[in-house]
Amino acid sequence: MEPTSAAPRGGKLKSACDLCRTRKIRCDRVQPACENCHLAGLPCTFTPPPTQRKGIKQELADSQARVEELEAALRAARESTGHSENLISGPLVRSFPSTPESLAVQPPPNVNFVPDTHFLDAALAAFRWHLEYCGLGSALSTTRAAFSSEIQRRTGCPFDLDDFISDLVESFHSRGLKSTRLTTTAKWPPVSLVQQCVKYYAKSGLYSLFPFADADALQMLLDAGVLSHPQSTRAANRACLIAFTANITQMHRHDPAFSDAEPDAYAQAALSLLPEVLMETPDLRTLEAVKMMAVYICPLGQPQSAEPLLGIAVQVLYNLGGHKVRASPEFQGRPQHNQHLRALFWLCYGMDKEFSIRKGQPPLLNDADCDLDLPAKYVLKPSENHFYFKPLSSKELLYPSDLRFGLLKTKIFRLLYSREGQAHSEARRLQLIRELDDELSALKMEYPVECRPDAFATRSAPDYLFHDLSIRGVSIHLEYYYCLGKIHGASDFHNIPTMQSWSPLPSSAEICYEAARSTLIYMTRVQHYVNYHTFWIHAQFILTATITLFRFLIMMPHASTFTRDIQILEDVAAIFAQYSTGGKDGNCFPPFYLTYYFIQKLIFLAKRSLSRSMERQEKC
Repeated sequence: MEPTSAAPRGGKLKSACDLCRTRKIRCDRVQPACENCHLAGLPCTFTPPPTQRKGIKQELADSQARVEELEAALRAARESTGHSENLISGPLVRSFPSTPESLAVQPPPNVNFVPDTHFLDAALAAFRWHLEYCGLGSALSTTRAAFSSEIQRRTGCPFDLDDFISDLVESFHSRGLKSTRLTTTAKWPPVSLVQQCVKYYAKSGLYSLFPFADADALQMLLDAGVLSHPQSTRAANRACLIAFTANITQMHRHDPAFSDAEPDAYAQAALSLLPEVLMETPDLRTLEAVKMMAVYICPLGQPQSAEPLLGIAVQVLYNLGGHKVRASPEFQGRPQHNQHLRALFWLCYGMDKEFSIRKGQPPLLNDADCDLDLPAKYVLKPSENHFYFKPLSSKELLYPSDLRFGLLKTKIFRLLYSREGQAHSEARRLQLIRELDDELSALKMEYPVECRPDAFATRSAPDYLFHDLSIRGVSIHLEYYYCLGKIHGASDFHNIPTMQSWSPLPSSAEICYEAARSTLIYMTRVQHYVNYHTFWIHAQFILTATITLFRFLIMMPHASTFTRDIQILEDVAAIFAQYSTGGKDGNCFPPFYLTYYFIQKLIFLAKRSLSRSMERQEKC
């Protein structure tokens, strides 16, 4: 549309588009869209002002004529459909929705897109998935068969994981325990709540940890009334605002300002828009919306539900050129937008590499195709900001964990766990393990001395070290132990380790074992972080380390550390014991119940391996 318009009173030409004029901000008048409209993903329109202001009498007359016109249309609609006088024609009302809640885009009440592991069936599915990628393999895999066979040989007790879980379910019900299936109906968040979330996000500096949205662009969408005019706006714009509100109100659910919010309901509404979002031409809002949906779902215990969303986000990222420092022509000349796109790239990169190394599958983002220069605002220098609670600033980027672990995970998978990596000779594998270990150690040495993981994974570590740790600091420490175990665990990838299999690299067995011990000791020191909302964030670390330590216990029941290691497992099980019996009403959080009894079963089997070993010695 031609930006110039008729001159209003005073003879001045209109100098701003409709959106910029509404927000009272400067408009560069660039066509086909000014910078502000381009950022918000909205059409840039210039509405000419009336050449002559109508008088009050004329405006009343026009309004009365419009009312009479609508009444006539309503009577005609009733007569054509045969409706009685006290009924309203459905099609007529639905064609003019006045509020977002009246839209027909919301899913039926019985459709739940957001997984809820407060219900036993959902918890079982999540628990099985995590165990599969914690070293036990799938139900029919050789890894699972080898695990059960080794237990039988060393303990004399048969162990089938599926049978064990079935027994747990039966025990759960026989004890009178209950799990709650929450039915969440999709809801559009009130505009006032969305506005509150945008202000909170901008003021708190939360962009530093989760750069998944541009606060200025969100504000423009709100000012343009995106949620109030769904039929004339892009689904990605609406989904972006709704998914953003779901994330903020979930992350900061304890803030009194969000006490009445319903994040799961908002997430349901955002996910219901996904088919429409995917049919639109993708833009930056599309990437933000899909990524925020993935970020919301992933910590709920079923990352396999978040993986397809991540796949969509990665494809949009490629289309927008976010994998390169110089993005697509759409973002050239707009450095702020390009910086945000690159910030989103690294958020996707970290999640992608996490899925890759845990599942032993190739990543979606190929490093060879990407520019891997860390963001200019990323905090690289040794700083306590990585670990302790500090005021956040949007002028620096921290992310949920250290981005350099993502780069290291790529190398660990490619060099040790990919098809090419598994084909290496023992000598070459030994060399790669040492090189990766050196790289991990170099990363650790860049942290302040008092923040290095070694200082925390002991029973004697002073309490003040843990007092002010942030959830990000905890994640970095756990990431270090996990990568250490992955590097040295590559000496035996498919089977339960034996002393012979470790012979090419004798020190790797002990290092892998110590990494598992460190993880579990650390979890007992930060157990106050383990609750209903964070359990699945830590579950993979806990279960992987528990299974690793158990393997060493049944292999070496006469080791001098056996009693101490059994105590470590018992201490970890105790974290979940208080939550595994149910409250006064019998309600129980199933993941805690499953984890507690799984660890208790491994403790029993480990002790049985010691008894069986002693029986054999007595016979000899």
